[in-house]
Amino acid sequence: MRLKIYIIIGMALIAGVFLVYKFSNRRSAMDKFAAGGPVKMKTEAVSNVTTDQLTPIHCPEPEALVKQELKWTTRDKKWENYTPSSATRVLNFIGAQWLGIKVGKVICLYQTDEEVAFPLALEQTRAQSILEPQGFGWSSLIGSHKLCKSASIADCPYFVEPPRNPSNIYDEIKYAPAAE
Repeated sequence: MRLKIYIIIGMALIAGVFLVYKFSNRRSAMDKFAAGGPVKMKTEAVSNVTTDQLTPIHCPEPEALVKQELKWTTRDKKWENYTPSSATRVLNFIGAQWLGIKVGKVICLYQTDEEVAFPLALEQTRAQSILEPQGFGWSSLIGSHKLCKSASIADCPYFVEPPRNPSNIYDEIKYAPAAE
């Protein structure tokens, strides 16, 4: 009888050690993101529209950026940085950042030939409601922001919130707490 108890306890200890080992070697999504690896995320519906129904939008290519005095912008003037820059050349795209709660804004980050450690940060010049990004390039929600760390603009897609139907304005203001 005692031998059976010792065998059961021993098996339980071995199983416990195995589980601790198995789960302690797992890398979290943030660890993968910090190491530069892609992070898989599920796509979910936001505002009753799935991202499969929307056209993805991306940050501007580095070649599309032009310098005007001390600021960088795009030729169509839809993106601009708001901090003076002494850089003479944009080298490459290094990622994007989304800030918001369900909807927000995107800031595109670029490396320049400037001798400082801060990246060039471009923001949209006209306000657009950007849905919370989903996809393998974007990190999990950290506070009220997400990061996409990649040298490829294609890894950081985002979506503009579709316009609402203003036919019945009272439907828009009904209180309906999300079931979470």
